[in-house]
Amino acid sequence: MIRILCLIVCLGMYAPAFSASEVESIKGATTVNALEAMDLYQQGALFVDVRDNFEYQLGHIRSAVHLDLKREFNDLYLIETLDRNIPIVIYCNSSHCYRSAVATFLAVGWGYENVYYFKDGYFTWLALDFPATLSGDNPEAQPAQPDTYWRDVMQTALNDLKVSQLSVPGENPEKN
Repeated sequence: MIRILCLIVCLGMYAPAFSASEVESIKGATTVNALEAMDLYQQGALFVDVRDNFEYQLGHIRSAVHLDLKREFNDLYLIETLDRNIPIVIYCNSSHCYRSAVATFLAVGWGYENVYYFKDGYFTWLALDFPATLSGDNPEAQPAQPDTYWRDVMQTALNDLKVSQLSVPGENPEKN
């Protein structure tokens, strides 16, 4: 509960500054343009989409992990087993979307050391015809692309976190 309150306070303090104009950089993170983001994508970096569920469902960077800034993004802080040197590229819709700047700021503050702020965002990625998944796409029509190592690590850590949050202390789930 305290962590959620801290997130709300951070959003309240920084949202006006972020939304007033484009945020060029975040201390402790590397700002990347679309071409640099594509290079990181090809190297297997983990892309984190911080947009809301509706926007994510309409389309997202292929193999991106969805952590809505207002809901699941705190999970990144709660995962104690995750390597803090994991290469993370955080994005939103465009350079005018403050959510990716806030998320980047939080990730750096939580001790992640290899954080990239993809300022241009999803719309630029889409305009350049880079790999994306759209809501009307037929998954069978897309070329098979395996998940990256870091995405697998993140998904496993997120699943483990959800299981641990659901378990009740003192009960043995195997007895049920």
